[in-house]
Amino acid sequence: MAGAGRARIGDLDGKVAVVTGSTRGIGRAIADRFSTEGARVVVHGRDPVTAEKIAAELPGEAIGLGAEMSDSGSVAALIQRAVDEWGRVDVLVNNAGVALDNFVTGVTDERWHTVLETNLSGPFWAVRATVPVMKAQESGSIVNVISWAGLRGNVGQSAYSASKAGLYGLTLTTAKELAKFGIRVNAMAPAAFTEMSADMPEHLQKETLRRTPLHRFGRPEEAAEAALFLASDRSSFITGQVLNVDGGLHLT
Repeated sequence: MAGAGRARIGDLDGKVAVVTGSTRGIGRAIADRFSTEGARVVVHGRDPVTAEKIAAELPGEAIGLGAEMSDSGSVAALIQRAVDEWGRVDVLVNNAGVALDNFVTGVTDERWHTVLETNLSGPFWAVRATVPVMKAQESGSIVNVISWAGLRGNVGQSAYSASKAGLYGLTLTTAKELAKFGIRVNAMAPAAFTEMSADMPEHLQKETLRRTPLHRFGRPEEAAEAALFLASDRSSFITGQVLNVDGGLHLT
């Protein structure tokens, strides 16, 4: 996992971090890295049993919770549980998301609403529930996981691209609104990762590698390092930024 082989620095000692969509892939790597760095972590997934299992495997203190990101009450309860457990929330990583790809005319109302509610409304509800806690602390870091598709668009991903573009807009606006309370809001845009390529047809994998200047797929732990930087005080004078974690794909 992400923490394996990495020297512990203690960047998040004593902090509480909620990481949505953290039972697998990039989200799990982030939860693992945060835990290694001393954070008390809320592992989130749709299935609470899986979330509890992953939480038990982290090196530090953690709890696993289930919540539907498409339901505002469920998201608010997720944040409240973290406060009930540890009394604060220092870091929120909005990583949970879905991609139901199709050409624009094939995107049904159901698919559109599912993607937008999960990828955009869910993070908004999480931010809305977390901000009062962070305001009372006069500190906090919010990291929204957007996408290259949200910045550049991508064929067959109209709903996904729209949701991630909206999350980028939410990042910019909340960064402006919340700075006076000591709350930083940034985004990271991963692309060309091993987990993302797993379901790609072989010709698309080859095309992605051809277009990626570093000519390889990224590893989840590399995204976790970027999230750690944005979450920790190492980025204490950075807000309203997007960190592309894509091997240079955004340049093409």
